[in-house]
Amino acid sequence: MFTPKISPQLLFHQSRALKANFSLLCWNIHKENNQLRFDNKLQQLLQLYPSDLLVFQEVKQLKNSSCSFADYSYAMATNMESPQHVFGVLTAAKTSFEQINPLLSQHKELNFFTHKSLLISYHRQANQQLLCLVNIHAINFVSLASFSQELDYLTRQLLGFTGAIVIAGDFNSWSAGRMKALASFQQVLKLQRVDFKQPQHIKRFFYKPLDHVFYRGLTLEYAQAINSAEVSDHNPIYVRFKAASIDLPL
Repeated sequence: MFTPKISPQLLFHQSRALKANFSLLCWNIHKENNQLRFDNKLQQLLQLYPSDLLVFQEVKQLKNSSCSFADYSYAMATNMESPQHVFGVLTAAKTSFEQINPLLSQHKELNFFTHKSLLISYHRQANQQLLCLVNIHAINFVSLASFSQELDYLTRQLLGFTGAIVIAGDFNSWSAGRMKALASFQQVLKLQRVDFKQPQHIKRFFYKPLDHVFYRGLTLEYAQAINSAEVSDHNPIYVRFKAASIDLPL
């Protein structure tokens, strides 16, 4: 494995704005997206939980081949590359990608293994304002200080943006110290944390939830953790938001 040189994209919804009421499915898919059982399960989930945005971690993608996320535009931020595949986070959307910013963590896991990736993308909403969407697979196997520095690094990327934000993914928040660092990150950016129905379905380690969704500048309408453990070691989490309306001049 080595540091990737490519971050695949396929964009064909560039003239389409995000709906005023939109939904998001977030899932660490454990590199299962090339399997038929994943395709079948995803289609079942989308029938039950129609989603305008898909936020996936641990995606394994064949080089020079499009992902099999039918009807979605997508962009990846890759953190590893092999001769046949790239790996990382992937955001898929039925709306425009106005800006795409793939990033690597500043630290490497175990100080020598690999970086983690995160993807910041901007999407035009129905109210013509931009939504900033962050897809993150937070770094693991580093000190708490290094973990906190990575959150500070992400904070610096977002501080100049004053609009609506959604940050979703696997935060590897398995300790009290990491949860405290996450709470500080949330406070600095004035974010709210989504509380889910059936939270027992959220992946946990040392009794701490790993997957989270944070937001600001939106109204939360519904949130659920979905029991779907037969595909990945994480379950998907589903959220519906309502964008803020703006009064247009007469």
